[in-house]
Amino acid sequence: MLELKNIHVDYSYKSVLKGVSLFFEKGKIYSLLGENGAGKSTLAHVICGDLRPTCGEILLDNQKVVFKSPGTAIKNGIVCVHQRPLLSQEISIEENLSIGLSRKQLTYFLNNKNQIEERFFKNHKLSDTVSKLTIEEQFFVALAAGLLKNPKVLILDEPPEFSKKFVYDLAKTGITIIMITHHLEQALQNSDSIILLKDGKVLEQSESGKITKKQIEQKLFDISTELPQPNFIKNEKISENTIVHDFGEIGFIPTDTIFTASNPDLTILQLVTAFHPCGKQKDLISKAKKILKKADVNIKLQEKAACLSGGMRQRLVLERELAEKPKKLYLFNATHGLDIEATQKLYAKLEKLWQNGTEIIFCR
Repeated sequence: MLELKNIHVDYSYKSVLKGVSLFFEKGKIYSLLGENGAGKSTLAHVICGDLRPTCGEILLDNQKVVFKSPGTAIKNGIVCVHQRPLLSQEISIEENLSIGLSRKQLTYFLNNKNQIEERFFKNHKLSDTVSKLTIEEQFFVALAAGLLKNPKVLILDEPPEFSKKFVYDLAKTGITIIMITHHLEQALQNSDSIILLKDGKVLEQSESGKITKKQIEQKLFDISTELPQPNFIKNEKISENTIVHDFGEIGFIPTDTIFTASNPDLTILQLVTAFHPCGKQKDLISKAKKILKKADVNIKLQEKAACLSGGMRQRLVLERELAEKPKKLYLFNATHGLDIEATQKLYAKLEKLWQNGTEIIFCR
């Protein structure tokens, strides 16, 4: 049904996808796994029209298609629900669900509001404002909105955990589901097929019943043990809105690193030196290069933040905060979307900071 042939994505500083070829059948569930920087999100952006590949072909129902924009992809039945969905925070769930629907789709929605509310929003009314919802609940708003567009292919970028019945009921309607996730148990339980991506290439594709969690960890990360949270980390239930970002005193890694901690239109230089707007250009460039090196991110300073993968952006934001040597560091959903190796590296960085007197707080 959906076929990718020899997909390449090249930037001036790096090749992200290197000849990816995959076939996705109708009504099947696929989980795409890989370490940060493997190319998972880039592949999703290509499929849903956010990004044009450097070369390669996309075929839908055996016909070659070119997606010039997400709107073009949606018209062809490709819908992506992103990890941090772009929703209008100050309007209701119902108003968000109505955005972008055709007249036929809107009529269906209005005639089935009660069923949709019961299925996706058991703790809320459609009249509730989106800003009142948790990040997980907001994902389900975006998911419901995506399903109202009658997709042939549904891409779920780091979805929250949900039941096997829920995802298989979706697939039974004929939708092809592609899940990008770091939850290995969820992938194995809720998928027909597991795709391992490493260094921009397909490492392996297996039926979910023919590969184990330990095998996946070994193939992708060369790590076969769970990582318990270190004792030096404190856990608190606290709202992001209550954190006052006081540079040098309080560091802050928000849930939304796309718009709260960054902006796609910023250059990399502007992103990593945001706390020093009045600094000399020479000093800012030197500081930025040090942050990029510590974050292990290979990108030019004049490139836009929109070019960053989720993992690259998260590492840059973290290193930017660490460079200010805060007395307290608040991290929201700190390990969400991180693979085992990346989580291990994060804990090591935080331990060094803690040893130098910084209080480390994981917030939920």
